[in-house]
Formats: sequence, C-alpha cells, structure tokens
Amino acid sequence: MLRARVIAVQAALHECRQAEPASALPALIRNMHTTLGTGRDVAELLDLAVLLHAQGVSHWLRIAGAPLDLRRDNDVTLAYQLAERRETPIALGLVASRASKVIPDSGAFGLAKTDLAAVEVPTTTPESIQLAGALALSQSRVAAASSDRADAEAALEYAAELAMRTGEGTAFGLGFGPTNVGLWRMEAMLEIGAHEMVTALAKGLNPNVHPYRERQSAYWRDYGRALARVKGRHDDAVIAFHRAEQIHPHRVQRDPFAREVLAEPLLRSPRGAVGRELRGMAYRAGLPLQPIRGCHPGLGNNRTCGSDVVADHGRNHRRNAGECASCSSAARW
Repeated sequence: MLRARVIAVQAALHECRQAEPASALPALIRNMHTTLGTGRDVAELLDLAVLLHAQGVSHWLRIAGAPLDLRRDNDVTLAYQLAERRETPIALGLVASRASKVIPDSGAFGLAKTDLAAVEVPTTTPESIQLAGALALSQSRVAAASSDRADAEAALEYAAELAMRTGEGTAFGLGFGPTNVGLWRMEAMLEIGAHEMVTALAKGLNPNVHPYRERQSAYWRDYGRALARVKGRHDDAVIAFHRAEQIHPHRVQRDPFAREVLAEPLLRSPRGAVGRELRGMAYRAGLPLQPIRGCHPGLGNNRTCGSDVVADHGRNHRRNAGECASCSSAARW
C-alpha cells in the first residue's frame, strides 16, 4: 500500500498534477515513518522512505517554492539520515542526486561536489546505470554553476555514454536517458552563459520523447530563457515560455530565472498578441506590471489608461472608451 502511494505521488509530480501531492504527502509521510518505527521490514521501508523524500517530498517543496532552509535543513538532512541507515549505493545516490539540486542554491558548490564524489553507484543493472547517469548530470550542473566548463562537459559526456546503454528510462523516477542528457546540457550551457549554444541544442531535441511532462516543460522554459538573451528572439522567447506554462504553470510562475526574464524591461515594450501573452504570464506569476500607454487610439489624445493591473486596464477602457480588441484580450488575463 505504501509503495503504491509513493509511486502515485511521483506520477502526479511528473505529470504536473500538483494538487495531488499537496494533499497526499502529509498523511503519506506520517504513515511511512510510523510504519518504519514498528521495526518490521526495515530495509524495504528505508528504501521506500528514501525514495519518498528524495524523489517526492523534496521535489514538491521545490515546485511549491518552499524556503531553502526547509528544503535543505529539514528534508535533505532527513533523507540523508535515512540513506545512511540503509547504507547502500542506491539509497545514498538518490539522496546525493536530489541534494545537488538544493545545496548549490545556497552557494555551497564545494559541498555539493564533495557529496557527489563520495557516492559510487555500480553500473551493473539498468536501474543502477540510470542512477549513475543522473549523478553525472548532477555533477555537470554543479560544475557549470561554479563556472567549471571542462568538468561540466566531462560529466555530460559520461552521462551521454550511459544514456546510450539505457535509452529513455524511468527508474526511481529520474527520467534518465538521451533526451534528459540533452535537457541537462541545455541547463549547463545556460549556467555558463552560452545562450546561442542552448538554442542550437534545443533545435536538435524533441522534448515530447521524454516520458515526463515536467521535463518537457523544462525544455521550453530553458529554451525561452536562452532565446530571451539572443538579439531579435524576444518574441520566440515569449512563445517558448507560454508553451512551458501550458504544460507546467508552476515551473514558469515560481522559477526564479523565468521570473527574472519576465520582469525585465522587454515586458513593457511589446504590443499586439505577443505583448499580451508576455504581460499575461507576468501577471499570473504575480509580477508588478507597468501601465499600458496609448493602447486605445479611439481616446483621441492616445493617453494612458492609468491602470497598473491588466484586468483593471481592460475594465477601465470598457467603462471610459468602449470595448476594443486589445483591451478585451488583456482583460481576460
């Protein structure tokens, strides 16, 4: 029963159904640790508890925008304690893979590198190969975030070699395979600042091949981040962000890098359909919006409507100047 519930939480996260884990996790965590405390089937339950915290709870806390200290000091620490009790390469590897997504957020790149280097996962089964590949991807991210391009490239090459052996996998909910290696390569190049390289990599990937919708969304989010930094590609960036948001709203609305792009000055300049799309995403992300100036030529003096919120903007124009296509579209946001 517990295993089925853990798998259900993982499936909901991968399919971007965030409400399900939010309601299921509190009782599941309590039941897991209560059952573990009985002293029966300890090895099996420890494996399951590590999977729950490393690939379930920690994953959801990140998406929900939980504070870093909660994710790092509570959940990751607890997952490490469980893995150390189990003392197997798989358990330790799963936690190290997840911790590498949390610890660097506090700038502790050295600690993340040390934790990853301390784990050796044998490549003897399809499942362990996928975990070893996921750890290599984690190493690439940490190296890229600390501006070590050579180490990032080496880790990505090793992951690519392993992915050739596994194909598109789903072991432990990692989603490791050739497509995921491509997605992590995009992320590493974003960290380094090689934006045109990211756009070139994106053209060679088909995100729909990846088994998890969450990762498909990550493709469009990172593609959008790169396009926003390439001259003349802002409209394409908006389209990419919108596709990411359609698949997984939280990944755009809560992602700090995506929010940074949405909040930049380009937010205030586009008009027409792309401009409305961008302002709509910014509004849904809770970002402050500038007034839209001169958008209703029927006002005569082409003045500003004076509204700071898109919905108010549309309402004010309907009251003061009648309906127009531009304002009614903006108001729907």
